[in-house]
Amino acid sequence: MSQSGGILITIEGWGVNLAGCYGNSLLPTPSIDRLAAHGIVFDQFWMHSVDLPSNIQAILDGIQPNRWLCATDSDLAATVLRQQEDLDRLEVVHTPELESFDRLLTEAIECWLQQRKETPFLWIHSRGLRGEWDAPYEFRKLMCDSDDPSPPSQTTPPDLILPAEFDPDLLFGWACGAGAQAVCIDQGVGFMMQTLKELGIQQDCWIALAGLLGFPLGEHRRVGLGTRSPVSQEVSYSIADAYAERLHTPWILCPAPELSLGRRDHRICQPSDLGAWLEQTCDGSWTDPLPRSLTKNDLAWCTGVDEIALLTTRWSARFDLGPSIDASTSLDSTSHGEVYCFPEDRWQQNEIASRVPEVEALLRQIASKLLDPRGDEATGSDEVRTLLEGLSSIRR
Repeated sequence: MSQSGGILITIEGWGVNLAGCYGNSLLPTPSIDRLAAHGIVFDQFWMHSVDLPSNIQAILDGIQPNRWLCATDSDLAATVLRQQEDLDRLEVVHTPELESFDRLLTEAIECWLQQRKETPFLWIHSRGLRGEWDAPYEFRKLMCDSDDPSPPSQTTPPDLILPAEFDPDLLFGWACGAGAQAVCIDQGVGFMMQTLKELGIQQDCWIALAGLLGFPLGEHRRVGLGTRSPVSQEVSYSIADAYAERLHTPWILCPAPELSLGRRDHRICQPSDLGAWLEQTCDGSWTDPLPRSLTKNDLAWCTGVDEIALLTTRWSARFDLGPSIDASTSLDSTSHGEVYCFPEDRWQQNEIASRVPEVEALLRQIASKLLDPRGDEATGSDEVRTLLEGLSSIRR
C-alpha cells in the first residue's frame, strides 16, 4: 500500500442497512459500491458502545496527532478531539446553503490539500444521520412505490420509542428519510473520489469509510439515536439499545492503488481495530488489512446504559445489568438475557435463550468476565478463550 497519504471518513448513524454492498438493494449507492468493488469490505464491524465518544476515542488512540488533520461538524466528536494535544482540527459549522455532508467534505478536502505535506492523513467525521435530514425530498421517494404514502418532510431526525401498536406507514416514512440521507452520503463520496482523480492523487491515497453507530428504525421499538436514561433504583425498562441496528456498521477500505477485484473480510472487528490499523499503516508497517492478533478470539462486546451485548462467530447476545447490580464485578444470574443465532438472525428478531440454556449460560459467563475492571485484558484471556471454545462445540 502506498504511504503517501490517506483519508478516513466516519459517519454517525450510517448502519449496514443503508449500504448496497451490505445488502440494501433499494437505495442507489453506486459510489460506495464502487469503492467496495475495488477494496476490502469488513462484514462484521461492531461498535464498542451505544454512545459515540467511546467509539471516537478508540480510533483516536491509533492516530499520530502531528500527521493528521481532523475535520468534523459533530459537536460530540469535536469534544473528544479537542482533548487530543497537537491535533490539527477543522470544525465546520452547518449552513443552509449546502447539504451538511457536502459542505463538510468540501471544506475538509480544500483545507487538507493546502497542508497535505505536513498532514498527509485526513480524518473527516460527519454527524451524518444525527444531524439535519437535509437531503432533497425527491430522494425520500426513491424507496416508494406508486401506492405508498408520501414520506414526511420534516428535517429533524426522529428520536422516540414506539408503542406496542404503531402505524407502519409512519415507520416506513422515517426509513425513506434515512435512505435519502444515505443517497446524499454516497453522492458526497463520489464527488470526493472524482476530485482526487482530477487532482491526480487518487492512486496514492487510500480511502477508509466507516459508520459509527447505526440509526435504529424501530427494529426493537427505538427510532433514532437516543439511549436509556440511567436511574438510581431498580426499574423495568421498556426497551434496550444494544442491538445490531445500532452496533453493526460498514467499514470499507480501498487501498492505494485500488484492488483490481475487491474482497470481503469476515473477521469480527471493532473501532479499536480500526485505530490499530491506522497506527500501523501510517507508520508504514502495513502488511494486512486487519492485524490478525487483534481478533484471535472472534469476539466483540459493547456496553450500553445498564446492558452489555456480545457477538461471536455463531451467536449474539444481550444482557440487562440492572441498576442494583455492581456491573464492574459480575453479572447477576437472574438478570434478563437474550440469545440469537448468528449470522442467520443478523437483525436479532428471533430470541432463543430459553431453547439453548447452555449457550446462554456460557455467554453470561463471558459477559461477566468482560465486566471485570480489567475487561480489555479479559477479551484475550485463557478463561474467555476456553468459554468460546465451549460455545463452538455446541451443535445448533
